[in-house]
Amino acid sequence: MKTFKTRVVIYLAVPIICFGCSTTDNWAIHPIYEHVEETPKQLQKILANTYRKDEIYQDYNTKMIAAGLFRSEEYREFLINSIQSSYHLDEAASLEISIDQKQQFANQFEFLLMIYSGTNEKTDFGKKDSTWQARLYDDDGDKVVPTRIQKLKNTDKERLLLGKYLKELDRWVEVYKLSFPKLNKSATGVNLGSEPFRLEMASIEGRIAFSWEDTAKFY
Repeated sequence: MKTFKTRVVIYLAVPIICFGCSTTDNWAIHPIYEHVEETPKQLQKILANTYRKDEIYQDYNTKMIAAGLFRSEEYREFLINSIQSSYHLDEAASLEISIDQKQQFANQFEFLLMIYSGTNEKTDFGKKDSTWQARLYDDDGDKVVPTRIQKLKNTDKERLLLGKYLKELDRWVEVYKLSFPKLNKSATGVNLGSEPFRLEMASIEGRIAFSWEDTAKFY
């Protein structure tokens, strides 16, 4: 399989576009920035700060392609506004979603993990006996394990929203929401650490890793 071509140099922003191509050839010939012009500038900026990508190759064949998206405050605000607009929610329903998202951000580090296994077969990630294990290294360099791994259905509102802009986010791509415990340093007066946040997904088959340098966005 050919490697990805990063054709749109300036637009770091919309990095998940080719997720879901149902064959490895499609993954090779369609770069991930294919439909950048269709993505709102606000979302482009958000994804530039929150999205990361990594791959595992084995004997020149694709073993796994994955993307990690940190659910930052800015991303959550965009999500709330988009859901409100798409589903014509009233003020009370919108407020409920907003409060819930703020509580989640205050108490948890949350990520979306998008996985394409290199074939049309699903991974066993998220299961108790899975060979793939996730871990987060925080700004203090401490390792944290997820408190919850939730596989998003194709009908999930957040996945549907991303699908409006990420045209190839199809049934072959698995999307998971990972939640890690969080000390709200901003509220408790604890100083931020100097280490970048690093999310890893590892097994005997290889390791996927994403890192974020701007730790302030996590608090």
